[in-house]
Amino acid sequence: MLNSFFRRPHLAKPKQRWSCGTITDRVHELRVSFPKSGSRFRFLALTDLHWDSAHCDRAFLKKHLDYALNENAPVVIVGDLFDVMQGRYDPRADPKTLRPEHRGSNYFDLISSTALEWFKPYASILALITPGNHEAAVIKRNEIDLIDRLTHSLRTQYKSPVIYGEDWCYLLQKNDRTTGKADVRTKRIFLHHGYGGGGESGRGIPQHQATRSQWQADVFISGHIHRRNTDHNVITSVSGKGNIETTDQWFVRCGSYKQELDCGWHISRGAAARPLGGWWITTEMQRTNAMTEYNTFPEQP
Repeated sequence: MLNSFFRRPHLAKPKQRWSCGTITDRVHELRVSFPKSGSRFRFLALTDLHWDSAHCDRAFLKKHLDYALNENAPVVIVGDLFDVMQGRYDPRADPKTLRPEHRGSNYFDLISSTALEWFKPYASILALITPGNHEAAVIKRNEIDLIDRLTHSLRTQYKSPVIYGEDWCYLLQKNDRTTGKADVRTKRIFLHHGYGGGGESGRGIPQHQATRSQWQADVFISGHIHRRNTDHNVITSVSGKGNIETTDQWFVRCGSYKQELDCGWHISRGAAARPLGGWWITTEMQRTNAMTEYNTFPEQP
């Protein structure tokens, strides 16, 4: 059931089908309506845009965001939207990665203003943005929260529904059959930018296992190591009535939008080119006389 980013499945327009909100600082909700059996809904999960880096493939990023915009599909960004390594106190600074429009004594102000202008066309579909290690480093060294600036400006100036999420948080996708009766099924989605080095031997799989051992969710979304993979598990449990039940569980690792073959730090670690792009997280509703099922899975290019 895997489709391409570049293939347009026949989806109902979701503009009136989804809304997002906050339950607590670390728990948010995405409410989705499913009008009939066979209905599908998907949101775009992204990480590691590194949008302000000269190595960011903005054309590729724009292509994916435009697909989401055309479908009115929400976008969730889980860390490192910004690169921001050219600040005065950042030991990783490299003038070759600095875009011309960001050269100036007010570096962070220039980043903020140009980011708002670039993301403005997508204000209506940006649902949730969380910080990554690059944004956290700026807060630590400069006491400037660029994600807070961006989300606040998008909400106040362009009426975006975007939420500023914490460094780890849950997104509860509440699926509703829209039958006029209370019939809401929730998919628990855990968001964390990620950690670890993602070397050739492990490729982030040990981090998948460590996360699964400490958090409960139906879908885990992360990035950080600039690899792109999934890990599909089936969890077996027993209900209070003694019924054996199985549930699909997905660990989704998003790739970056940063072309790193010319990135000195990346190459110095012995790394080469990595796959780019995020994932569609798709849910399909199937209704029979006996029950309603919601199947959630990633779609890959």
